[in-house]
Amino acid sequence: MPINVEKMPDKREVPIGEAMRGLREEDLPALAQEIVEKCRYIPESKTSQVAKVLKKLYGLQASDAPFGKDFGAGATQSSTNRTSGGDSVLPAQLEDLLPSASVRNLDEYVEELYEEKMDMKIRGAQRLLRLCTEVRILDQLADHPTLLGVLSRELRENAKRSYELAVAITGIFLILANFSCFHLALKRHQCGEVTMRILEYESKRRNVLKNELVQTQEQLASSQLGDERTRLQHALGKCRARLERQDHLLQICLLVLRAVSEDTAQELKFVKQKLCQMLVPMLGRQHEDLLLSTLSMLHKLTIFEQNKDQLLKDEVFQRLAELLGHPASEVAFLAMRACYNLSFDPKGRAFLASQSNVVARLMAAATAPSARFKVVSLKLLYHLTLDPAARSALTSRHPTIASMALQLAQSKEQEKEALALLLNLAADQAAACLLLAEEAFVTVALRGIKGNQVILKVLRHIASHQASRSILLDVMGGGPDAPGSSHAWLLELVRLAQSTAADRHDVLVEAVGILAALDCNSPEVPWPELCEAGLLELLPRLLMVGFSEDDVVLEAVMLLSVLALDPPAAALLVNSKVIQLLPDVMAAKTKDVDLMVQLSFLLRCLIIADATRDAVLQTDAPARVLELLRSPEPAVQDAASELLEVVVAAETQAGQQSRWTRHIQEYRYKVHNSEWLDAEIDGQNARDGRDGRRQEHRSPSRDPSKRSPLAAPGQGWGESSDMEDRREEKRGRKKRAK
Repeated sequence: MPINVEKMPDKREVPIGEAMRGLREEDLPALAQEIVEKCRYIPESKTSQVAKVLKKLYGLQASDAPFGKDFGAGATQSSTNRTSGGDSVLPAQLEDLLPSASVRNLDEYVEELYEEKMDMKIRGAQRLLRLCTEVRILDQLADHPTLLGVLSRELRENAKRSYELAVAITGIFLILANFSCFHLALKRHQCGEVTMRILEYESKRRNVLKNELVQTQEQLASSQLGDERTRLQHALGKCRARLERQDHLLQICLLVLRAVSEDTAQELKFVKQKLCQMLVPMLGRQHEDLLLSTLSMLHKLTIFEQNKDQLLKDEVFQRLAELLGHPASEVAFLAMRACYNLSFDPKGRAFLASQSNVVARLMAAATAPSARFKVVSLKLLYHLTLDPAARSALTSRHPTIASMALQLAQSKEQEKEALALLLNLAADQAAACLLLAEEAFVTVALRGIKGNQVILKVLRHIASHQASRSILLDVMGGGPDAPGSSHAWLLELVRLAQSTAADRHDVLVEAVGILAALDCNSPEVPWPELCEAGLLELLPRLLMVGFSEDDVVLEAVMLLSVLALDPPAAALLVNSKVIQLLPDVMAAKTKDVDLMVQLSFLLRCLIIADATRDAVLQTDAPARVLELLRSPEPAVQDAASELLEVVVAAETQAGQQSRWTRHIQEYRYKVHNSEWLDAEIDGQNARDGRDGRRQEHRSPSRDPSKRSPLAAPGQGWGESSDMEDRREEKRGRKKRAK
């Protein structure tokens, strides 16, 4: 429903009540987007918050609750209110907190900032802060010719003298900074830089106040006199009050800096000013709102490499690990997000994975009712299980993580993150065995065989481990001794590969990869049955040049190696077109090192097998292998050399006509004596060149019409040339004699 927004200088209202009449709850996001587009005071990044407010209003409207008292008073304290600078305040309560003010007296309040008396400055700043609570006059305040400049100067010069003045001025900056349209004015008057200086000064002053508090506590503990103890207790209370007021001021400064740091250039300034070094000591504070502001700013700055390097310290991670268990859920959540940003670095992942309390708290958060805690904790656990060493240590200390990942993988809400964690765990052999021991594994695996690419990758990882391969076959019904033994899931994999060969490359490579990883002979894996079910029809299609991607061809070659090592399956390969396609694949994929090594191993397996040896030797595959000896890759050269040894041994043992042995010996002779042969060829070419020149000089044409016109008529055939040669020889002898 379209709404009208008045843009008059003195009044700007959005008729939300009228716009919400007759709307359904699913229409609220569209209404929120429309409000953001038409209201200049709300940035686009706040659309989700507007939608939440509309949803709350809709709930109150549906329950026939008035919009007045409880909702306006902020009786429900949200995390947004607390991180934005405190609880909501009623207009009636502003009278007790701030003096009354009118926009008509704006110039008078600005003049009060020029007074010498500090009380007058504070009163003027507080009245200006009271005016800022009226959103409709913020434009007038921001456009004032001297207001922001005076506030910036006063904060720079007098913030150390008065806490009330610093709080009032930074409060004004915070209100204006919450609106993106005023950021340019704040930047022009260096409000952010001045706030940064206050933060730096208060951070250094904190150590002095803390030392004073410790000394007062020690004196109070050692004092025995009543009057002295009373004086020390009073001094202790004053120290704690100063610390609490400082925490409040630091919180406002951080909120201002957080609000103005929407621009990347401003964030880079904070990086150069080493803001992160000031934030680290604040993680040790007990003030909950200050912790929220600190963690929010820290989470924003950790995306920069320089800041991340400054935070990769033991004391930072220890404090973040403690904050993960903070009783306030918002503090724990922001600490988790900061840890997630730091976990992109290998050092950060290693330290977090080494802390048992961190992993235990993340596992507890992953099973908590809150959806946002689940998502971030699962992402963080995924990062912690990326490194093999950390994954193995984490699995040994927390074996229940496998069960947790399987349970979460069955729910659709966190399926993506849980499957990613499951994939990392399956890459570890011990964790793979733990997964197979869970009852839910078969249910999840059957979902993968229906076409889920990530679950297929999990099965592929598990099948690649020697210790878990046989357990996988038993659990899925493929073991020979399992009750009700069935290989239906393997047949289903073959059908899945056939159906996805043309259009679903990601599923195809995983299905063929699972079969290739099952390095077992019949009858543990019924390879002949799988070949007859369509596997032998699929493999020639995958090996055709230009039909499949390189990774699919690689998996198909590895699967053929497994079939070649199984005698019943190798006998079926003779009648297929697979062997005839191998030379073409080798010619087309010469630059693929991994594929060339696997093809060499496949040919070796085929030549060793009695059933396929003759079929391979009748193709041009050995000739392609000879060409591989010229490859610049040492791995390819070694694999080709070993394969040629097998070819020679096979022909010698069979007593057949040495078709390839002679070619191999000639080629090795040429390679071994290449330098001598090259020298002989160069010498022969030189001799042929001299003989050709002599023939050209000494054999003129017998046809008189083609003789040289320079030759004398009385000279015979070649006499002129011979005389010139003799003259040249005499000149050479004379020169040598001299």
